[in-house]
Amino acid sequence: MNRILKTHLRLARASNLPTTWSNVLCALLLVGGFGWIAFLGASVAVSCFYIGGMYLNDWRDAEHDRKHQSFRPIPAGRIARIWVLFYALVFFAAAIGLSYTLMPRSIPWALGLLGCIVAYDLKHKDNPLSPWLMAGCRALIYPWAVVLSGQSFTIELWLACAAVFGYTLGLTYISRGGLGFRQKLLFTLVVLLPAYTWMSYMGSEVTIAGLVALIVFLLWMVHCLGALFCRTPRIGFTVGNLIAGFCLVDLVAVTMVSNFAWVALPAFLMLFFGTLKSQTLISGT
Repeated sequence: MNRILKTHLRLARASNLPTTWSNVLCALLLVGGFGWIAFLGASVAVSCFYIGGMYLNDWRDAEHDRKHQSFRPIPAGRIARIWVLFYALVFFAAAIGLSYTLMPRSIPWALGLLGCIVAYDLKHKDNPLSPWLMAGCRALIYPWAVVLSGQSFTIELWLACAAVFGYTLGLTYISRGGLGFRQKLLFTLVVLLPAYTWMSYMGSEVTIAGLVALIVFLLWMVHCLGALFCRTPRIGFTVGNLIAGFCLVDLVAVTMVSNFAWVALPAFLMLFFGTLKSQTLISGT
């Protein structure tokens, strides 16, 4: 792989991009507003938000990385720090510009998403609020994507936001490491919020597709979180796999309530396995 391209893919954590496309797809299906133009446009825009956030993160953490992660592109001398900031601003501008082009009234949501990303990136080390900001970044993708498509909000959409907020919150706390047994148990329960949310909402009306998706999600959680409780916890393994699990969080939401359940199943699984495969080539953390 070309060295310059590889540097930018690592800066962008490009292996995680399919999870953001999954969020967009989930949001559109939950409100019945899927269309290829809306989906592709929102996917490109959310990719720009995500990549801009990752570049800004590396720019902000450059001094920390020189001491603790010298393999990152900036301390390794593969790219100048100022250029990383420049590219972050370009991607953010592209995201806002595309949002305005597709749907001008999406701008308040786009600016809210951007504000959350920037607030997290500029002060996330030793910030007790940073996991909540990260959770907000992921949850805001859903209403932003719906407004971008010109559709209206539904109760199912807000349930999906709550579920992914909890999942992201637990994941972010786990990624920090240094947790005791009780803390690990607590954040494991938080990560499982999507299961509680949809089972509580659907009750006895849960669909076969929804039940299958829920079982797949829970089995994956056992696979991911089991490594957290080993004598020597494998935080990187757990976090990387939980990131791919965003696609399964979305799969559960759509199969529970959408008329597109069985049609959507292969799409979310493709994004899930695509994330896992990409992470073997480009680190997602």
